[in-house]
Amino acid sequence: MRKTLLQAACVLTLLATSCSRDKYAELNTDPDLIQVDQVDAKALFPTAPLAIHTNDFEAYYDIHRNIQYWIGAWVPLGGNGAIITRFKTPISASNYPYNYEDLYSRETIGAGGTLVEMRNVIDKMDDATKAKYQHIRAISYIPMVLAAFNVSDLLGSVAYSDAFRARYTTPPVLTPNYDTQEALYDTLDNQLKSAVAVLEQSLPDQEKLGSYDLYYFGAGTEALNWAMAANSMRLRIAMRMLKRKPDAAKAIINEVLADNVGPINSRAASWIFRAGTTVANGGNYNVAAGLSGQKASIDFMYKNHDPRIRNIYQKVELTQDQFNTFQASGVIGAGEVYQEYRGRYTSPDAANEADKKFYFNYITGSTAYVSYIQYALFNSSIADGLVNYPVITYADVCFMRAELAARGITTEAAADWYYKGIEASLADYDDWGKDARVVGYTPLTADEVTAYKQSPGIVYNPAKGVEQICIQQFINFYRNPYECWALIKRTGYPSQTGQVYQAEKVRAGGVEAVMPRRWSLFVPPITDFNYANRRASIEEMQKDPELGDLTDITGRVWWDKK
Repeated sequence: MRKTLLQAACVLTLLATSCSRDKYAELNTDPDLIQVDQVDAKALFPTAPLAIHTNDFEAYYDIHRNIQYWIGAWVPLGGNGAIITRFKTPISASNYPYNYEDLYSRETIGAGGTLVEMRNVIDKMDDATKAKYQHIRAISYIPMVLAAFNVSDLLGSVAYSDAFRARYTTPPVLTPNYDTQEALYDTLDNQLKSAVAVLEQSLPDQEKLGSYDLYYFGAGTEALNWAMAANSMRLRIAMRMLKRKPDAAKAIINEVLADNVGPINSRAASWIFRAGTTVANGGNYNVAAGLSGQKASIDFMYKNHDPRIRNIYQKVELTQDQFNTFQASGVIGAGEVYQEYRGRYTSPDAANEADKKFYFNYITGSTAYVSYIQYALFNSSIADGLVNYPVITYADVCFMRAELAARGITTEAAADWYYKGIEASLADYDDWGKDARVVGYTPLTADEVTAYKQSPGIVYNPAKGVEQICIQQFINFYRNPYECWALIKRTGYPSQTGQVYQAEKVRAGGVEAVMPRRWSLFVPPITDFNYANRRASIEEMQKDPELGDLTDITGRVWWDKK
């Protein structure tokens, strides 16, 4: 079939151009050559970030209806009573999380298929031209690694090493084997390491992605940007591995930090998808009305004068005078103190407790005593602004390095990286709030940054340094819910027994609701085209008792070891 289609394509080419009969014969013998002649390899690249970051079903189901509630980021009007049922089974229109599509099928062939095809086009070039595309070819592995890493975080084993080959094999590989997460991490790390090795070479006359690069848009030095992004991704993978393969993880960490380029080293080099005006614009990006943040988070940020609070949450609409009036009448609890920012309790039971009920109702008319989230950070139609999707920022890297130092894994100065992370994170949220045109946007000042770092609850204390760093990561990851969820699973912070920040115990009917840790899994039906391999992958995962029952989403994938 593919040969027939390519024959037809070349006939059209013959009619439209001066393509010779000899050229026709050559293309019909090797159909891929028509792509080399007609396809600009660079023009394929944008499909990958679009597949990874513009999946509106992923936003609607995976993130806005599941993960944001699982991590306690959002609390709806009326509380979590109905939402808590999602702790049982993910709300979805599919058996898979929608980020599965990002790798395999979004934008027709997903990030995986697109980037493999990009390499195929490059590899079919003549030697002189191909030599100019080696940096671009190396870059192509990096977003593909990201997409596979994201899917595996939710599902464990995935088809990767043996996938995306059907178009290039005879007979076509239509039933790929699955990589265990352990094997996948080794493969991803090796691909990133190889990419860095190429990108750090000063190769002559290299072509540039330039404006085709929807992450960096040609800013700075392209090869350097992507080498740092790849090294930073290696750090992230290594931190996932620390409980399972500590020695291998430490070897990766030491290698990255010793590298001549190293990980992302400035905010300008941060790996961020900066969406255009048509992305996250209404539709499935709409979020529920009346969403507030969780009380513990907002109280912590408010107490410590965190400047990010105004770009993440809106001020309460209730004035001090109104608060006093309703407190005097008994509507608001006698022990409450007015705050400009206030969140709701996450626990479903709180909505029915006398001293907390007022958080979940309108105090007067349609005015509630809570801070609503800054909806514009998630939906560009709210204020005609722009939505940012951070992948790995300089702040992320600073906090990773701070945590590794605080845990004694490296000999770097934890406090230095902690403060650098805070400075970068505050600046990021200032930019993202400005881009999104959040309600009440006010530019960040240098005095605010200094005051925050000097706040008694923020000043670095080695005795509780790991927790301090993790709590800063928790706040920093507000715009990256996948990583926020992973942080909680990986570190246990925020913790109900924390010294820095005490997380709320989530109770439903008096019973603690345990945070989900993965997606629901299933044995495919025997009619599934790749039944044998998919079933084998599930059976291999089931050998680890920590996986739990397939539908138990409090079970754990390989890296998420107790």
